[in-house]
Amino acid sequence: MSLAFKGKLEVQTWDQVREDVAKVNPEFARIIDEINPDKKHWLARASYPYGSLILQRALFMLPNQQGDIVAITDSSIDPKLRAGLDYNLNSNPVCMILQNSCELFLPLESHTVSFHGLIYSGEPFGAWRVLNPEKTQQPVFIWDMSAGARSIFMLPKISEDKKHIKLRKRFDLTVSTPKSLMAHWEIFRQIANHPTFEHPWQCEVLFFSKNWFEHLEDVSWKNFYYYFHDSIWRGTEFFRNQVLWNLIFSIILKEYEAKSSGYIIDTVKYLMFAGIGEVPGFGPAKDNSAGPILGLQNVYIKDYEIRNYPPIIMHPQVFNMYNLESSPIYYSLQFPIAPEFMPHSRTRSSFVSDLHEIRSLIQRHLQEFLSGKYNIDDTPFYDLFNLVSFDYFHNNVDLHAGMRNSSEMPLEDKNLLTTVDGVLHKNFPDMCSFVKGCIRISHKTFTKKV
Repeated sequence: MSLAFKGKLEVQTWDQVREDVAKVNPEFARIIDEINPDKKHWLARASYPYGSLILQRALFMLPNQQGDIVAITDSSIDPKLRAGLDYNLNSNPVCMILQNSCELFLPLESHTVSFHGLIYSGEPFGAWRVLNPEKTQQPVFIWDMSAGARSIFMLPKISEDKKHIKLRKRFDLTVSTPKSLMAHWEIFRQIANHPTFEHPWQCEVLFFSKNWFEHLEDVSWKNFYYYFHDSIWRGTEFFRNQVLWNLIFSIILKEYEAKSSGYIIDTVKYLMFAGIGEVPGFGPAKDNSAGPILGLQNVYIKDYEIRNYPPIIMHPQVFNMYNLESSPIYYSLQFPIAPEFMPHSRTRSSFVSDLHEIRSLIQRHLQEFLSGKYNIDDTPFYDLFNLVSFDYFHNNVDLHAGMRNSSEMPLEDKNLLTTVDGVLHKNFPDMCSFVKGCIRISHKTFTKKV
């Protein structure tokens, strides 16, 4: 089957989109109302089916008049439309998600590097370069952006050849039985875009034309631009201070008796970053915002005939240690999403040994951070070890002290047994690859509530 991702694009005025923006971001809508922009300040409203690319190696993709999703440089794109949307070096214009979500990520051979998880409705982004008329240090880079989650997979195994062949025939799939978690996405997006799939899904994005950013010196527009400046400032606080934190980590590591590999150090740092909410882990989908989750789960129940375990689908989620309602997130050594680029960082003895070493190094950081010697009171990293627990899971092995069997994970997190339709299932796939060497990040009060 040749996938025919069909999207839709409409040029609209503020009056035409105002109500939809107000539903997802009323503060932002109020600010634009004060400006009362005229019709030359147009917006492009685009819809993308699940799994289609909005950015491909940073090149902006959008639907043409036929609904085909093509590069902005493609000859089928209206020249006036292209001229109004190519102001970010042909990458994504300033935009806001109106419906569902998208994911900005770097595709690697073995995994994806997700840029702060999913971007949900109401979140504006893409203004870094346009608000800085001078030459900026920010590169366009080689990010991809997908409609819905790219870093997504089924928790139980879906690698039975006979059952996958049934799916291939039913949905004209071009992909073989998945051999890795990374391979699940391509299967999901082909199923979701098949004409007989019963749960249509789209990501809707609102793109601002360049006219919106030709008033940088106009006082009447200051609140509009300030909104983006404030969002960027708050969103980059961690990165602005990362040099200092890396210095503190280096001091701690210098005095650490054990000599950890680059892989272990990278993983520990990533886990602490995830604990303070700066990078994502994974969590079970609770709704359809990341993709047509319910429809995919139904397919695997009815067509694939998954047995014994519920078809729980995992996708990137960000933890909020200051919100007790924030669900736990998980990081797996079997599916490492921390950026690992040093060659020696890939050597390891065993996952259970790695878990032990990771736990020991996190414990050392806990002692050092709470010791008072670094003068880091009133910072997220100080709060981290007062508010957050790290729990370590593995299965079918002799566990080191402080580790737990993976079969215990759903005892405290029923989301790992609950499909999007609200059905609570009984059996947890405690032998699946993701939970073999898994770290849970949760509030310290999380286990006490059970």
